[in-house]
Amino acid sequence: MIEITLEGFKILIGSDGSRQIMIDSSRIDECIQYAKQNDLRFIGINSFMGYSKTDIGFLAGLADFVEGVSIPEGRFDLAVVNTLYKLKRLGFADNKKTGIDLSNFSDLEHLACEYSPRLLSLETCKDLKTLTLTGYKPLNRNLLAIPSLPSLEELDLFVTNIADLKGIERFSGLKKISLYRARNLEYIDGLQGLRSSLISIEFDQCKKIESYHVLSKLGELRRLLISSSHSIDSLQFLNSLKKLEFFSFVGTTVVDGDLSPALGISYVGFNDMRHYSHKFKDFQTANQTSS
Repeated sequence: MIEITLEGFKILIGSDGSRQIMIDSSRIDECIQYAKQNDLRFIGINSFMGYSKTDIGFLAGLADFVEGVSIPEGRFDLAVVNTLYKLKRLGFADNKKTGIDLSNFSDLEHLACEYSPRLLSLETCKDLKTLTLTGYKPLNRNLLAIPSLPSLEELDLFVTNIADLKGIERFSGLKKISLYRARNLEYIDGLQGLRSSLISIEFDQCKKIESYHVLSKLGELRRLLISSSHSIDSLQFLNSLKKLEFFSFVGTTVVDGDLSPALGISYVGFNDMRHYSHKFKDFQTANQTSS
């Protein structure tokens, strides 16, 4: 959501409540002054939000202040980012040139970027809580190329070549995992190593998953999405997920058609199909009755 102040500054409010001021390249000094006066330490640089220049050197003067920066376009020289030693949040697009040494940011908690040889020292991010990687395509086609991160709670991978989840068990505190366009993913049994911590899983466009049976072992699961992915033989695994509150399988087919195991879940989303035992409206009616 975008909030526009009386002075005309744009504040982007994240789903987690974070607030970042979007820098207007025609008012850089004014934006900085407003940020400092209002303790807005998360800065966004985006051409769609008013930044038309190609230089972001002004950030050098904010090293003692800024704690978060988002640069979603790869047209900038990112060298200055390495000087922002107070960063807790960092999001950037790879410009194919500049190395970002994460050891510069000892307090980093949230990282979103492309996976490339220019991403350096990820293993030093001992306090990292959320990690979003685009283009994670390791030779071993699993998660072992991501170093063990003791504080990691959320892992999101976009456009990845992984075939299995080997290595995921090293993130013992992981609560959420999302896999988008993991089109080679076949084996997800590694999830059982996180049976006591995982509360949210999302599969999107994962067309080769062999079996979802391991999900029955994840008793803490509260949110599950299986979108436009390999068909699900049966929903019987849901009977073991007593804490599940949200389940969506839009674009994914349940082969045996029996949707009764999903009854009782607060929200269930799917596309109606002829062979299904229930229609979407049946779940809406059931939930309204129970409430």
